[in-house]
Amino acid sequence: MVRFSFLVLSFSALLMCNSCGTDTVDSQPNFNDLFVNTADNIIVPRYAKLQTEIINLSGALEAFDGTEMKLSSLQNQFIETYHAWQRVSVFEFGPAAEFSALLRENCNTFPANPILIEANISLENYSLDIPSNYKAKGFSALDYLFFHAHKNELLVELSNPLRLAYAKDCIDDMRSRISGVVTSWDSYRTTFLGAEGNDRNSSLSLLFNQFLFDYEQIKRNKLALPSGFATQYGIPLDADTALVEGLYSKQSFALIVTNLQALQNIYLGIGEDGIDGVGMYEKLKEYNAQSTVVEGDLAEAIQNQFEVCKGLIAGFGNDLPFEIQSNIAQIQQVSNEFQKMVPMLKNDMRSYLSVTVTLTDSDGD
Repeated sequence: MVRFSFLVLSFSALLMCNSCGTDTVDSQPNFNDLFVNTADNIIVPRYAKLQTEIINLSGALEAFDGTEMKLSSLQNQFIETYHAWQRVSVFEFGPAAEFSALLRENCNTFPANPILIEANISLENYSLDIPSNYKAKGFSALDYLFFHAHKNELLVELSNPLRLAYAKDCIDDMRSRISGVVTSWDSYRTTFLGAEGNDRNSSLSLLFNQFLFDYEQIKRNKLALPSGFATQYGIPLDADTALVEGLYSKQSFALIVTNLQALQNIYLGIGEDGIDGVGMYEKLKEYNAQSTVVEGDLAEAIQNQFEVCKGLIAGFGNDLPFEIQSNIAQIQQVSNEFQKMVPMLKNDMRSYLSVTVTLTDSDGD
């Protein structure tokens, strides 16, 4: 009788353990709410905004009549459009990664190559579809065409119809590719929401890897590389202020801030309407994720680091090339804080999400 009671109790305990195990598995974060919020409230609205801005930029060029007022309008619209791009550069998967689009390469390969741009304009024989013209098209080319000289000189240059035609071709090229991506997201949304799991083709993996890659582009190519804090194959690279993004429009710092804020909003799940939905932050909270970089909660650590980086950049009063030449110690501090975030994302967050890093940055961080 005692033995029978023991067996009953043991079996009951086993059932309870199995039940607990099932509850634990079921309590693991489900990412569908993250995908829905990211797609409907962040990705699609941001692409729609970019499409509107590129159409407006096309209109501003068409309205250009050779006056300083219209040039200012054109320049201002270019800046608005360039910032709209910063909010979608992270979404280089799905439609944006298709060969017909390749938005990052076709829209924002920087720095520009002025020699190639001028050669294309002079020869009137160019194809913006070929990779060799990546540095002679997109936002970096327009940044050069609309800002590289004093306004009086620009007005003289832009009186040349060949120059205006080239700018129009650059805008039309981006407009066509962006429109294709916007249209494709109507159907790709279903694919994005349905690609569950954590393999390299899952939406979780694609979103995480592009998030990490876009952040490392800010950290390295937009900041550390022109400042002289980057390496290639372990070899330190000299500072070169000509490598900054938005060189001629002096938007380098502003573009970094917009790009950084765009990533932070994805992380927090804040939609373009300002409503705070489900983001990676909430998922890390569900995991009770802990940081190995600083003591405590990983979700809070990443959020705090975003704020630290934005705060340091806000402390500068001039554009990035000037600060590199005049205030390199403070730029080094900013670069260090940007680097501090990398292991939080690349090691800690990746580990909790159980995804594989499929993209690598050039300096091997």
